[in-house]
Amino acid sequence: MKPIQLFFRVIKKQIFIMKHLLKLSSTSLCLFFLSYNANGQRKPTDPKHENHYSVSPVSSEKVNLDFLESQSQQEFTLTKIKVTNKTSDYLIFKTKESAFKYDFGELKPTGGGMFQGSIIKVLPNDNKNITLKVSGEGRNYHVEKLTFIPNGFYSVPLEGKTQTTPDFKLPASANDFSAGSFKCVVDKIDKETKETKAVFKCVYNGKNVGIVDPNQIVVKLKSGQEYANDNREDKPALLFSGDDIKITAKFHVPGKVEDMQFANMDVVWKNTFKESELIPLQLKPTDFVLDPGLTAGKNK
Repeated sequence: MKPIQLFFRVIKKQIFIMKHLLKLSSTSLCLFFLSYNANGQRKPTDPKHENHYSVSPVSSEKVNLDFLESQSQQEFTLTKIKVTNKTSDYLIFKTKESAFKYDFGELKPTGGGMFQGSIIKVLPNDNKNITLKVSGEGRNYHVEKLTFIPNGFYSVPLEGKTQTTPDFKLPASANDFSAGSFKCVVDKIDKETKETKAVFKCVYNGKNVGIVDPNQIVVKLKSGQEYANDNREDKPALLFSGDDIKITAKFHVPGKVEDMQFANMDVVWKNTFKESELIPLQLKPTDFVLDPGLTAGKNK
Protein backbone atom coordinates (compact mmCIF):
# COMPACT_ATOMS: atom_id res chain seq x y z
CA MET A 1 0.00 0.00 0.00
CA LYS A 2 1.32 3.42 -0.97
CA PRO A 3 2.14 5.89 1.82
CA ILE A 4 -0.50 8.37 0.67
CA GLN A 5 -3.19 5.66 0.73
CA LEU A 6 -2.11 4.55 4.20
CA PHE A 7 -2.23 8.14 5.41
CA PHE A 8 -5.84 8.68 4.24
CA ARG A 9 -6.92 5.34 5.69
CA VAL A 10 -5.56 6.35 9.12
CA ILE A 11 -7.29 9.74 8.90
CA LYS A 12 -10.58 8.09 7.94
CA LYS A 13 -10.36 5.70 10.90
CA GLN A 14 -9.66 8.53 13.33
CA ILE A 15 -12.67 10.51 12.04
CA PHE A 16 -14.88 7.42 12.54
CA ILE A 17 -13.66 7.04 16.14
CA MET A 18 -14.24 10.72 16.93
CA LYS A 19 -17.81 10.59 15.55
CA HIS A 20 -18.51 7.52 17.66
CA LEU A 21 -17.17 9.20 20.83
CA LEU A 22 -19.21 12.34 20.15
CA LYS A 23 -22.32 10.20 19.72
CA LEU A 24 -21.69 8.48 23.06
CA SER A 25 -21.07 11.81 24.79
CA SER A 26 -24.31 13.24 23.40
CA THR A 27 -26.25 10.19 24.57
CA SER A 28 -24.76 10.41 28.07
CA LEU A 29 -25.48 14.13 28.23
CA CYS A 30 -29.11 13.58 27.19
CA LEU A 31 -29.55 10.90 29.82
CA PHE A 32 -28.05 13.25 32.40
CA PHE A 33 -30.48 16.05 31.58
CA LEU A 34 -33.43 13.66 31.35
CA SER A 35 -32.77 12.71 35.00
CA TYR A 36 -33.66 16.29 36.02
CA ASN A 37 -36.89 18.21 35.55
CA ALA A 38 -37.23 21.77 34.27
CA ASN A 39 -36.51 23.20 37.73
CA GLY A 40 -33.18 21.42 38.02
CA GLN A 41 -34.62 18.70 40.29
CA ARG A 42 -33.56 15.09 40.08
CA LYS A 43 -36.59 13.07 38.99
CA PRO A 44 -38.10 10.46 41.36
CA THR A 45 -37.48 7.83 38.65
CA ASP A 46 -33.72 8.42 38.91
CA PRO A 47 -32.11 5.58 40.94
CA LYS A 48 -30.14 8.23 42.88
CA HIS A 49 -33.20 10.27 43.81
CA GLU A 50 -33.36 10.70 47.59
CA ASN A 51 -36.55 10.57 49.62
CA HIS A 52 -35.89 12.44 52.86
CA TYR A 53 -38.05 11.87 55.90
CA SER A 54 -39.43 13.67 58.90
CA VAL A 55 -38.96 11.42 61.94
CA SER A 56 -40.27 12.05 65.46
CA PRO A 57 -37.74 11.41 68.26
CA VAL A 58 -38.15 8.35 70.45
CA SER A 59 -38.04 9.17 74.14
CA SER A 60 -38.33 7.16 77.33
CA GLU A 61 -37.28 7.57 80.94
CA LYS A 62 -33.84 6.14 80.19
CA VAL A 63 -32.98 6.87 76.56
CA ASN A 64 -33.55 9.40 73.76
CA LEU A 65 -33.23 8.70 70.04
CA ASP A 66 -32.88 11.77 67.80
CA PHE A 67 -32.89 11.12 64.06
CA LEU A 68 -30.32 13.48 62.53
CA GLU A 69 -30.75 12.38 58.89
CA SER A 70 -32.98 9.76 57.30
CA GLN A 71 -33.27 9.01 53.59
CA SER A 72 -33.98 6.31 51.03
CA GLN A 73 -32.81 5.71 47.49
CA GLN A 74 -33.87 2.77 45.34
CA GLU A 75 -31.08 0.59 46.72
CA PHE A 76 -31.07 1.47 50.44
CA THR A 77 -32.50 3.24 53.47
CA LEU A 78 -30.11 5.01 55.83
CA THR A 79 -30.60 6.82 59.12
CA LYS A 80 -28.19 8.61 61.45
CA ILE A 81 -29.25 8.53 65.10
CA LYS A 82 -28.03 10.31 68.20
CA VAL A 83 -28.44 7.87 71.11
CA THR A 84 -28.55 9.60 74.51
CA ASN A 85 -28.24 7.70 77.78
CA LYS A 86 -30.27 9.66 80.35
CA THR A 87 -29.31 7.51 83.34
CA SER A 88 -26.43 6.79 85.68
CA ASP A 89 -26.34 3.21 84.38
CA TYR A 90 -24.76 1.86 81.20
CA LEU A 91 -26.74 1.56 77.98
CA ILE A 92 -26.42 -1.20 75.37
CA PHE A 93 -27.85 -1.20 71.85
CA LYS A 94 -27.72 -4.46 69.87
CA THR A 95 -28.31 -2.97 66.42
CA LYS A 96 -29.30 -6.22 64.69
CA GLU A 97 -32.33 -6.57 66.94
CA SER A 98 -33.85 -3.37 65.53
CA ALA A 99 -35.77 -3.38 62.24
CA PHE A 100 -37.08 -1.25 59.37
CA LYS A 101 -40.68 -2.12 58.49
CA TYR A 102 -41.91 -1.65 54.89
CA ASP A 103 -45.07 -2.76 53.10
CA PHE A 104 -43.04 -5.70 51.78
CA GLY A 105 -41.83 -6.77 55.25
CA GLU A 106 -39.29 -6.15 58.01
CA LEU A 107 -35.54 -5.97 57.43
CA LYS A 108 -32.64 -5.91 59.90
CA PRO A 109 -29.77 -3.40 59.56
CA THR A 110 -26.87 -4.92 57.63
CA GLY A 111 -24.49 -2.06 56.91
CA GLY A 112 -23.81 1.66 56.97
CA GLY A 113 -21.38 3.08 59.50
CA MET A 114 -18.52 2.12 61.74
CA PHE A 115 -20.83 0.80 64.47
CA GLN A 116 -23.08 -1.25 62.21
CA GLY A 117 -23.55 -4.90 63.08
CA SER A 118 -21.95 -4.44 66.49
CA ILE A 119 -23.00 -3.81 70.06
CA ILE A 120 -23.15 -0.11 70.89
CA LYS A 121 -22.07 0.81 74.42
CA VAL A 122 -23.05 4.22 75.82
CA LEU A 123 -21.61 5.36 79.14
CA PRO A 124 -23.80 6.88 81.88
CA ASN A 125 -25.18 10.34 81.00
CA ASP A 126 -23.39 10.25 77.65
CA ASN A 127 -24.40 10.02 73.99
CA LYS A 128 -23.17 8.44 70.76
CA ASN A 129 -24.01 8.98 67.07
CA ILE A 130 -24.54 5.86 64.97
CA THR A 131 -25.61 5.02 61.41
CA LEU A 132 -28.01 2.22 60.48
CA LYS A 133 -28.63 1.03 56.93
CA VAL A 134 -30.64 -1.60 55.08
CA SER A 135 -29.93 -2.52 51.47
CA GLY A 136 -29.86 -5.33 48.92
CA GLU A 137 -32.23 -8.28 48.56
CA GLY A 138 -33.58 -6.84 45.28
CA ARG A 139 -35.93 -4.46 47.09
CA ASN A 140 -36.99 -0.97 46.08
CA TYR A 141 -36.42 1.14 49.21
CA HIS A 142 -37.52 4.37 47.55
CA VAL A 143 -40.77 4.60 49.53
CA GLU A 144 -42.67 7.53 51.03
CA LYS A 145 -43.27 5.94 54.41
CA LEU A 146 -41.76 3.23 56.62
CA THR A 147 -41.42 2.45 60.32
CA PHE A 148 -38.33 2.04 62.49
CA ILE A 149 -38.70 -0.51 65.30
CA PRO A 150 -36.13 0.31 68.04
CA ASN A 151 -35.65 -3.12 69.58
CA GLY A 152 -32.31 -4.14 71.13
CA PHE A 153 -31.89 -1.46 73.80
CA TYR A 154 -30.82 -2.58 77.27
CA SER A 155 -29.93 -0.94 80.56
CA VAL A 156 -26.94 -2.32 82.51
CA PRO A 157 -27.06 -1.37 86.22
CA LEU A 158 -23.86 0.38 87.25
CA GLU A 159 -23.69 -1.21 90.69
CA GLY A 160 -23.64 -4.82 89.61
CA LYS A 161 -22.06 -7.46 91.81
CA THR A 162 -18.46 -6.89 92.88
CA GLN A 163 -16.19 -9.83 92.04
CA THR A 164 -13.96 -10.93 94.93
CA THR A 165 -10.37 -10.25 93.87
CA PRO A 166 -7.18 -11.11 95.81
CA ASP A 167 -4.66 -8.34 96.42
CA PHE A 168 -1.77 -8.46 93.94
CA LYS A 169 1.66 -8.24 95.51
CA LEU A 170 4.44 -5.97 94.25
CA PRO A 171 7.04 -7.15 93.55
CA ALA A 172 4.98 -9.86 91.83
CA SER A 173 4.82 -13.31 93.35
CA ALA A 174 2.49 -14.61 90.58
CA ASN A 175 1.82 -13.84 86.92
CA ASP A 176 -1.96 -14.25 86.92
CA PHE A 177 -5.07 -14.12 89.10
CA SER A 178 -8.85 -14.55 88.91
CA ALA A 179 -11.68 -12.22 89.86
CA GLY A 180 -14.91 -14.20 89.61
CA SER A 181 -15.60 -14.49 85.87
CA PHE A 182 -12.50 -12.44 85.01
CA LYS A 183 -9.10 -13.98 84.28
CA CYS A 184 -6.09 -11.64 84.38
CA VAL A 185 -2.40 -11.95 83.51
CA VAL A 186 0.51 -9.59 84.14
CA ASP A 187 1.61 -7.78 81.01
CA LYS A 188 4.29 -5.48 82.46
CA ILE A 189 5.50 -4.10 85.80
CA ASP A 190 7.96 -1.22 86.26
CA LYS A 191 9.00 -0.20 89.78
CA GLU A 192 10.95 3.02 90.17
CA THR A 193 11.61 5.32 93.09
CA LYS A 194 8.88 7.84 92.26
CA GLU A 195 6.51 5.73 90.16
CA THR A 196 5.25 2.19 89.88
CA LYS A 197 3.46 1.14 86.69
CA ALA A 198 1.57 -2.15 86.40
CA VAL A 199 -0.20 -3.37 83.25
CA PHE A 200 -2.68 -6.27 83.29
CA LYS A 201 -4.64 -7.97 80.53
CA CYS A 202 -8.03 -9.29 81.64
CA VAL A 203 -10.65 -11.44 79.87
CA TYR A 204 -14.31 -11.71 80.85
CA ASN A 205 -15.73 -15.24 80.54
CA GLY A 206 -19.10 -14.77 82.21
CA LYS A 207 -22.60 -15.12 80.77
CA ASN A 208 -23.85 -11.63 81.63
CA VAL A 209 -21.98 -8.31 81.34
CA GLY A 210 -18.62 -7.54 82.92
CA ILE A 211 -17.82 -4.04 84.18
CA VAL A 212 -14.21 -2.95 84.67
CA ASP A 213 -13.48 0.37 86.39
CA PRO A 214 -9.71 1.05 86.70
CA ASN A 215 -10.41 4.16 88.79
CA GLN A 216 -11.17 1.89 91.76
CA ILE A 217 -7.60 0.51 91.99
CA VAL A 218 -5.31 1.59 94.84
CA VAL A 219 -1.88 0.55 96.06
CA LYS A 220 -1.43 -0.20 99.76
CA LEU A 221 1.88 0.20 101.55
CA LYS A 222 3.08 -2.01 104.39
CA SER A 223 2.03 0.74 106.79
CA GLY A 224 -1.56 0.46 105.53
CA GLN A 225 -1.54 3.78 103.67
CA GLU A 226 -3.34 3.68 100.30
CA TYR A 227 -2.67 5.69 97.13
CA ALA A 228 -5.09 5.87 94.19
CA ASN A 229 -4.42 4.91 90.61
CA ASP A 230 -3.14 8.09 88.92
CA ASN A 231 -3.87 6.87 85.39
CA ARG A 232 -7.07 8.66 84.38
CA GLU A 233 -6.87 7.75 80.70
CA ASP A 234 -8.48 4.32 81.16
CA LYS A 235 -12.26 4.68 81.35
CA PRO A 236 -14.83 2.21 82.72
CA ALA A 237 -15.63 -0.49 80.17
CA LEU A 238 -18.34 -3.07 79.47
CA LEU A 239 -17.28 -6.55 78.41
CA PHE A 240 -19.23 -9.47 76.98
CA SER A 241 -18.08 -13.08 77.10
CA GLY A 242 -14.68 -13.37 75.41
CA ASP A 243 -13.95 -9.63 75.44
CA ASP A 244 -10.63 -8.49 76.88
CA ILE A 245 -9.19 -5.25 78.23
CA LYS A 246 -5.81 -3.84 79.20
CA ILE A 247 -5.63 -2.13 82.58
CA THR A 248 -2.78 0.27 83.28
CA ALA A 249 -2.29 1.38 86.89
CA LYS A 250 0.17 4.12 87.85
CA PHE A 251 1.02 4.86 91.46
CA HIS A 252 3.00 7.74 92.95
CA VAL A 253 4.16 7.74 96.55
CA PRO A 254 6.17 10.66 98.01
CA GLY A 255 9.82 9.77 98.46
CA LYS A 256 9.72 10.82 102.13
CA VAL A 257 7.04 8.15 102.68
CA GLU A 258 8.48 5.23 100.71
CA ASP A 259 10.98 4.43 97.97
CA MET A 260 8.72 2.38 95.68
CA GLN A 261 11.67 0.75 93.94
CA PHE A 262 12.33 -1.31 97.08
CA ALA A 263 8.95 -1.25 98.81
CA ASN A 264 6.64 -4.22 99.37
CA MET A 265 3.19 -3.13 98.23
CA ASP A 266 -0.20 -4.61 97.39
CA VAL A 267 -2.49 -3.66 94.51
CA VAL A 268 -5.98 -3.58 96.03
CA TRP A 269 -8.80 -3.88 93.46
CA LYS A 270 -11.81 -2.84 95.58
CA ASN A 271 -14.76 -2.55 93.10
CA THR A 272 -12.69 -2.73 89.90
CA PHE A 273 -14.36 -5.93 88.66
CA LYS A 274 -18.15 -6.23 88.68
CA GLU A 275 -20.75 -8.31 86.89
CA SER A 276 -24.15 -6.94 85.90
CA GLU A 277 -27.13 -7.94 83.74
CA LEU A 278 -29.02 -6.73 80.68
CA ILE A 279 -32.44 -5.25 81.38
CA PRO A 280 -34.51 -4.86 78.16
CA LEU A 281 -35.97 -1.44 77.44
CA GLN A 282 -39.31 -1.11 75.66
CA LEU A 283 -39.26 1.74 73.11
CA LYS A 284 -42.09 2.75 70.80
CA PRO A 285 -41.70 2.49 67.00
CA THR A 286 -41.49 5.70 65.00
CA ASP A 287 -42.57 6.46 61.43
CA PHE A 288 -40.41 7.83 58.65
CA VAL A 289 -42.74 10.18 56.73
CA LEU A 290 -41.76 11.85 53.45
CA ASP A 291 -40.72 15.50 53.88
CA PRO A 292 -41.50 17.17 50.50
CA GLY A 293 -39.55 20.36 51.15
CA LEU A 294 -36.40 18.62 52.38
CA THR A 295 -36.64 16.07 49.58
CA ALA A 296 -36.86 18.80 46.91
CA GLY A 297 -33.93 20.68 48.42
CA LYS A 298 -31.69 17.62 48.65
CA ASN A 299 -32.29 16.59 45.01
CA LYS A 300 -31.07 19.79 43.34
